[in-house]
Amino acid sequence: MDQPFLKYASRSGLTCPSSPKQADDLPDLTNRIEKLGLTQEYAAYKSRYLEWRKGNATGAKGEISAEHITRPGHVAANRGFLYWYPTWQEWRWRRTISYWIAITFFEGSIFFAVSSFMYNEQKVLGDFYGPLTLYGYLAGKVFYLTCTYFMCLETINLVVQEDESNSRVNKHPFYLWPFRYQIALDKLNRVGAGPWPYYASVAYLTGVLVFGVGVSAEFIPMPASMSSPMKLYSFVLGGLLFLVGSIAECIQNNVFTSMEIHKGWLGAFFNLLGGLGFCVGAILAFSDDVPSNLTYGVGSIMYMVSSSISIFMWQDQQFGLTFLAVLNNLGKPGGLTAPDDGDDSRISAWTAVFIHICCICAALSTYNFNLEMMRHFEVDTVRSFQVAFNEFLPCLFAHMMLLLTSAVVHTPKLAPFRQMYVCAQMLVLALTINSACTLSEFILHEIRQ
Repeated sequence: MDQPFLKYASRSGLTCPSSPKQADDLPDLTNRIEKLGLTQEYAAYKSRYLEWRKGNATGAKGEISAEHITRPGHVAANRGFLYWYPTWQEWRWRRTISYWIAITFFEGSIFFAVSSFMYNEQKVLGDFYGPLTLYGYLAGKVFYLTCTYFMCLETINLVVQEDESNSRVNKHPFYLWPFRYQIALDKLNRVGAGPWPYYASVAYLTGVLVFGVGVSAEFIPMPASMSSPMKLYSFVLGGLLFLVGSIAECIQNNVFTSMEIHKGWLGAFFNLLGGLGFCVGAILAFSDDVPSNLTYGVGSIMYMVSSSISIFMWQDQQFGLTFLAVLNNLGKPGGLTAPDDGDDSRISAWTAVFIHICCICAALSTYNFNLEMMRHFEVDTVRSFQVAFNEFLPCLFAHMMLLLTSAVVHTPKLAPFRQMYVCAQMLVLALTINSACTLSEFILHEIRQ
């Protein structure tokens, strides 16, 4: 040992006892350890220390090797925030597109859940069966198509710090075609994220397109001998693709290999239950005696839970959601934070709840619009169309508030903008209650009459 250090240690009283006599002079701290409640911790530390002195210590999962360090998945997990978000524009882009992915997923799930539970009530609904079921499914398809398309866009247009230039104009063109699988897989493999994010995205998108084939059979006039098999087999294939997408998400979030439960783990797990619900519902549809749409409804509720978790993941700046898990848990943006956003760009819990309220308001307003449009086609008057348009206004206003929320992270502090923003939120809440009362009044009173 270095002699100067020994001299310094001797003068400072830091030298260890060199004889049994000196060791006996040390104070017994056992009683003090017991008073502090650290007896078990001390015993465990003592055991580990003795094992280390004997040369028996190893890592929790074995010794670290070069292969372990350079494994693509571990390299991707250890890369910092600035690697995945090299510029402020890149962080802003991923924040925005993940926001709309979570919202469209949640709103589409609402439409599927409500329409699925009403699908078996054709005798009760009568002429209003179509607006509450088929057109609700159609709205859900539109939102699911938007969601899955954005998922593919985020995966294909991945830009990281290691690229020669972070400019999208020259080096990184923005791709709109979602099936550029070679580009997506090359980027994901190069950064160590693996192919699963793109597999999940493209499986969901293809599943929505296949489901759309079956839904189109409800609107396009064709013989029953053709429309029935088209619906049955397209729904089975679409459900299987949804299941494949959820399995890819589960692999990314270690659902099958770990019980370390976090938001991504829960979201992927509920997506798996939703995919199973759609698959079982599609298979049960081959039997006329089984209400298969109840299974679709349960699966849609699972998707609602998962998409709700995605909204709270977005609140925590986990912009990878459940399909691009490598982007989650990267820490605070730090230097990339916009000057006008302050030091904290996370939204509040109330804002996350408000996003849910806006989506519910938009869905209920759309159902009311469908019902009033049905009346308009029966009455065919300007007044009936005006009433239908009035029922659709809450949907428009709710989406305007969703758009505003994506840009305004916090409630403004200056008057009168703060008061205006709070009043707008309260108005959305009132419109949601009003739309819910309108729809429930129609179902509980007018249909029974």
